[in-house]
Parts: sequence; C-alpha cells; structure tokens
Amino acid sequence: MKDLSFRFLFLLLVGLGLASEPLRAQQPAFLPDENSYYGVIARSSGRSLDVVNASAEPGAATVQWEFTQAPSQQWRFVRVSPGSVYFRIEAKHSGACLTVEKNEENSPLVQRPWSGSFYQQWALTSGGPIGSIQLLNRGTERCASLAAADKANGTPVVAQQAQNRATQQWRLFKLHLNLDPKQPGFGTPEPLTSLNTPGNELKPVLAPDGKTLYLVRTKYDGNTEGNTESGDSWLSTSADGRAWAAATRLDALNTPQHNGVMAITGNGSSLLVRGTYERDGSFRDEGVSKVARNLTKGVRPQRLAIANYYSTNIATDFFETPDEKILLLSLERSDTYGNNDLYVSRAGAGGAWSEPLNLGRVLNSPGFEFAPWLAPDGKTLYFSSYGHAGYGGADIFVSTRLDDTWTNWTEPRNLGAPLNGPGFDAYLSLTPDGKQAYLASGRTANTPADLFRAVAGIPPVDTVAPAPAVAPEVAARTLLTGRTLDAKTRQPVVAEVKVTRLSSDLAFNATARTGASGGAFQFSLPPGQYRLAATSSGYLTATDTVTMVGSLNRDLLLVPASVGSRLELPTLIFAQGKYALLPDSYAELNRLARTLTDNPTVNIRLEGHTDNQGNPALNQKLSEDRVAEVRRYLITRGIAESRISVIGYGGTKPRTSNEKEETRRLNRRVEFTITKQ
Repeated sequence: MKDLSFRFLFLLLVGLGLASEPLRAQQPAFLPDENSYYGVIARSSGRSLDVVNASAEPGAATVQWEFTQAPSQQWRFVRVSPGSVYFRIEAKHSGACLTVEKNEENSPLVQRPWSGSFYQQWALTSGGPIGSIQLLNRGTERCASLAAADKANGTPVVAQQAQNRATQQWRLFKLHLNLDPKQPGFGTPEPLTSLNTPGNELKPVLAPDGKTLYLVRTKYDGNTEGNTESGDSWLSTSADGRAWAAATRLDALNTPQHNGVMAITGNGSSLLVRGTYERDGSFRDEGVSKVARNLTKGVRPQRLAIANYYSTNIATDFFETPDEKILLLSLERSDTYGNNDLYVSRAGAGGAWSEPLNLGRVLNSPGFEFAPWLAPDGKTLYFSSYGHAGYGGADIFVSTRLDDTWTNWTEPRNLGAPLNGPGFDAYLSLTPDGKQAYLASGRTANTPADLFRAVAGIPPVDTVAPAPAVAPEVAARTLLTGRTLDAKTRQPVVAEVKVTRLSSDLAFNATARTGASGGAFQFSLPPGQYRLAATSSGYLTATDTVTMVGSLNRDLLLVPASVGSRLELPTLIFAQGKYALLPDSYAELNRLARTLTDNPTVNIRLEGHTDNQGNPALNQKLSEDRVAEVRRYLITRGIAESRISVIGYGGTKPRTSNEKEETRRLNRRVEFTITKQ
C-alpha cells in the first residue's frame, strides 16, 4: 500500500512539475562535451545511429548504418536545462532531435525539431561493459534499442523496455580532428602520370631497391576480368626510381577474382599476395599467401596458416614486415568495433601464425580501417580510415605503438593537407630512405584513385589549414534514366522512385512515379553518388547505388512480395564443375543482398540445380555446395544466417530438356523462394 501511495504522490508531483527527474536517472554515466559531435555506436553491431537516407525531414526514422562520419551520423548532446541529467540529442545535418514517436513498445525513434517534450529528453545511464551506456527516454522510461540483433544496414532503432541487452547498449565516439602542426609533414603529391589510367590505381608496393613497383588496378578495361570492381596485379619498373615505365599485367598471379600484391617480404625475396591459390588451379579471395618474387612457372603461392582466421567482410587487406615476423591484417571479426579493424598476427614455429589480435579501440574506430604499413622501427604505423575524423572519404593516419602488447597506441594523427583531401586517400608507404611517400588518392570526391608520390619529412609550419572545400558543380547535370520492372516477368511496374544524394557536399532528394505503360523514370542530377529506392504495393523495396559522372541508364527490378514467390538469379556464374563464384556474379548477389537488407522481415530459400550430365551424386553435391557458397556470401554482406535456408536438387528438377546444350544450360541455375514475408 505504501508503494502505491508513493507512486501516486510521485506522479502527482510530476504532473505539477515539482519532480523533474525520475528516480532511475540520478547521475549521467558519461558527461558528453556539449560543443562536440559524437558517433553513437551500437555495442551489438558496431553500426552507428543514423537517419534513414540522411533525410532532413521531420519524422524521418532512425536506423543503424555502417559508420562513415556522415553528418546524419553525428550527434550533439545538450542538457535540457543547467544541471539536468537529461539531454536533447541533435543530429548535425538537420538540427532535429532524437524523439520517441509513441509511448509503445518498439515505437520508432525519429528526428523532430526540439519542442521540449519529455519524449525528446534522454538520460545516459550505465549499461554493459565499461564505456557502454544506455539511452533512457524520460517520457516513456524506455531505452533506445536496435529492433534486431544484426549488423545489417537499415535495421530500425526503436524504444524498448530496458533489459540491458547488447542491442540496448551504445558507445559514444567523439569526432575530433587530431592534427599536430609541429610534426614533419609531406609535400604536395605529384601524380605518376605514366601509371595512371581512367580506372583505379591502388596499393603501390615498392621493392627495396626502389626500381620495381607493384600496383592493383580496378575498374580497368585491361584487367583479366575487364572493367569490374575486382582487381588485377600490375608491375612497373624504373631505371632511376623516378620515371616509371608503363605497367604490365602480372598474369602469373591474376585470376578472374580480386588479386593484388600486399607486401614484399623475406628482405625482398618473396611476395605477400591476397587470396588462396588451390591445388586444382582455382582461386578463393580469402586469406593471404606467399610466393617467391621471381614467380617461377608452376610454383603455386602457399597460403599462410593463420590460427582461427576468418573475416565476415570480403574486403580485407594485409601487410607483412620484411623480416616475416609480423603480419598486420584488416578484417571484420566478432571483436571488431565497427567495420574492418586492424589486427596483428605473429609468426610461430613451423610456418604457423598466431590468431589475429585486435589492435584496440584507440587505434580502431567504429568505421573502416585498412591499408596498414609499419615503418622499419616496428612502432610507427601508417593506415587509412573512414572512421577517424578527417577531410572527407578515407584519410591517412599515423600512430605509435607504446608497448609490446600491440594494443596500446597513441591517438591516431591525421596527416593533414596536402596529403589528405576531400576524396579518397590511402595506401601510404615510405621509400627505404624515408624521403618519399607513395600513395593512392582520388584528389576530389567521386573521382577515380590514381598513384602519387610526395616528399616526406617537410619541416613543420606554424599551422596546417584544412583542405579547401570543393564547391559542388551545381550547374552541371547528368541524366539518369531507367525503368521499374517486375523481377520475374520483366514487365513494367507502377512504382515510386526516390533518389537521395549520399555525399554531404550538397543536399539533393527527388521523387518520381513511373507509369504502367513503360515503367520509365528520369532524373536530372548533379554529378555524385546517389541511392535509388523503388517501392510499389505487392513488391519488395528495390534499391541501388549509382555514381553519376555522365548520363546513365539503370533499371530497378522489384521482387513480388508473397510467400512462395520464386525468382531465378540468372547472372550467377560458377567455374565449370565447381562451386566458386566468378566475378560477374557479384552484381546479382549484391542486388539480392540490398533487397534483403531493405526488407528485413523477408526470409528466403536458395535452391540449386544442375543439368543431368555426369554422376547424379556429384551433381547433387555440386548443387548443394553452390547454394551454400551463395548463402555464405550473403552472410558476409550482413544478412542474418537465420534468414537464408538452402537446398540442392541436383538434376532432378530440370526447367527444360537436357537433350541439347543450349537448353541444358537453362537447367544449371540458382533460384530463391520467399519463405517468410
């Protein structure tokens, strides 16, 4: 009875405005700097609190998304009144505040202009491991939570009863541009014009004598696989270490998948190369291998035996010291703080390598760390990051190891201008004498990466000014056209198409509605990167990302949204008689991954089929292995394992006759069926 009386009295005082703080929120677990912005990072996924499509509209929902420092991922915590334990949480891009939409379990969290509502006031309370907090809403006494325990981009953020689950725990990552003008710097990067092409030049690896340069090219017509995202290894030579000859393709290492030289080791005698070269001649873009630098014909690169090696992200990167004792890796694993983190593995007896050890949360951010290069002193580490505060895109940083644990580092320092700019800057390494640096850079946003060389060790100046912002070309326009089609019948579908600019230099959103006759849409867009989303009643949402540098045609395929709906994945291509995916398959798989991400309640079953040629038992196993490989890839793209089941039918369910090759090939297919909507 006393409890009931007390609760009645407390509610009465709240109603009169005499009790301003709930008993549960006495002291903040963490006092944020009101003049700074933070990434709000989910402990369970390493993804950040974001506003869907970076919308500035009131009522736009919040979701989790991989952390890239986008303005819609930057939040400021401001006390609602002096001395209060409650804060309003403001989004940088819109100035709107994190708000609980309704006093209901799993009510969406949205952004709305500040009104003073208790639904917009948040206490920071202790929760989970040291450094983690819960965000407790004053009006509902519910906390900010992920709607699902996954890492998928787009998972909604909702209000739930506080149960101290990992999905309800958050970490604040302060965005602080760490520059030190007292440190030696770098000169203006000069392009290596003889090596740069309209494609991307990446990962320059210089031989110890300074006269051989390995590089990776992507999106280049001269690659083994043509103009695709996967890369080939190339080689250039120089007589004086200054002028470089045109590069030649290193076909002894190249396959139809992504290849590259990661480092030169063994004091110049060996190459560290990405991936696994199987005995049967096939290749898997997984792990890292080593081969003699002379690339003797018939000698296969040998995979490094790294204890408990895995990465849930296929985008990996490696560096090995010349003495072959230390291996640095860029991986996404269970203990990663966000996207890829940097790890270390040590050489052991008999060619074995230790299990990768995370370099810690001072060095690693909630974003994507990659391109590690360790200086000869064994302590100075250069790397690139999308997560630490920078000038835009990926920037190059340096940090110093403080002890032999490999987990204690100085705060990463941004190398500043003119090395870093608004575009992509990565893969820095120094020449043996330390006087020059090689790097890859897209000097402005949305431009291909080229190779550059810069003078190192420039004496410090009084100040290091940020790179000047690049004004968007608002007058320039590109034309995006396309159709919205039924993914199964390829017939036009009436749909609403939204286009949203992804970069923060210019706010641009537009909507069009397609007609039933042709399903056509058209947008006039400033150059840049955009997200497309097509919605229509009875269909799953279809999305795509495009980079507009000129006119482009892009169709959006909408999958019928009904349980039992079946669709073939027509462009999945496997090596003959094998389950390894070929590069041309990834566009189709990425489209399916986006569909599943944008429709998080949908589950599917992958079904594998072969023709009837050969041993039926082997065909059965091949069909099972192929759908298992497709499932594995989708999981690496953040789709929960529980959402994908697989079955192989071998040659038991032909679509058409097996009498002729032109019809047999139609029976070799992978389909998916919606099992839950």
